[in-house]
Amino acid sequence: MVKLVNVRKSFGNLEVLKGVDLEIQPGEVVCIIGASGSGKSTMLRCLNHLERITDGEIYIEGELADKRENNKDLMKIDPVKVQTLCTDLGMVFQNFNLFPHLSVIDNVTIAPIIVKKADKNEIEKIALDLLKEVGLSDKKDEYPSRLSGGQQQRVAIARALAMDPKIMMFDEPTSALDPELVGEVLGTMRHLAEKGMTMIIVTHEIGFAREVADRVIFMDQGVICEQGTPEDVILNPKEERTKSFLNKIL
Repeated sequence: MVKLVNVRKSFGNLEVLKGVDLEIQPGEVVCIIGASGSGKSTMLRCLNHLERITDGEIYIEGELADKRENNKDLMKIDPVKVQTLCTDLGMVFQNFNLFPHLSVIDNVTIAPIIVKKADKNEIEKIALDLLKEVGLSDKKDEYPSRLSGGQQQRVAIARALAMDPKIMMFDEPTSALDPELVGEVLGTMRHLAEKGMTMIIVTHEIGFAREVADRVIFMDQGVICEQGTPEDVILNPKEERTKSFLNKIL
């Protein structure tokens, strides 16, 4: 579904990704853990073209989506093709990013209507089903300011799902939530995993990663240091950097 080949990303003189190689298989749930600043979120943002890579190649569903060397393009980017590929990637951010002036149902339907030219009546039916799936069908006419953080994040998940993505990416989706609200968001994500959704999750919720992930990846200083099953990486890490990180948070 997704493949990164020797991906590097620099911001000026700061190299954040230092040659990342990664493949995600259909239906796989991959949790990415590591300290702040290790490159986890930057990798997700490069995947969906919110950031352009400096070097390397990115493939989405077998299609070359980006290829660069020393910050120069090695392929002619077709913006329409890239946009189409990126619509297969649903993204949920740390801070919800809902439109405050739109109701819940309008937040969920606006992107399919504008980007995919979806029929308004049809997408509203889909949106109602998605809101029911995340436990918020009774909030369809509310505005974000009247929702709790956990509810806003579940609306954000429904909004991403409304684009009918093949891959869901979560960038620390619970980090902005009060502790008592974390469980409801993780429950929604757990439900998606059980349905077979391909998911890439940047998270500090180690217990959730251990329970849900098919594979856990530990990143440090812009590289993948260790990866494997949750049992391998979380319970029996081999690398000293992984052990040190887990000892500090477990």
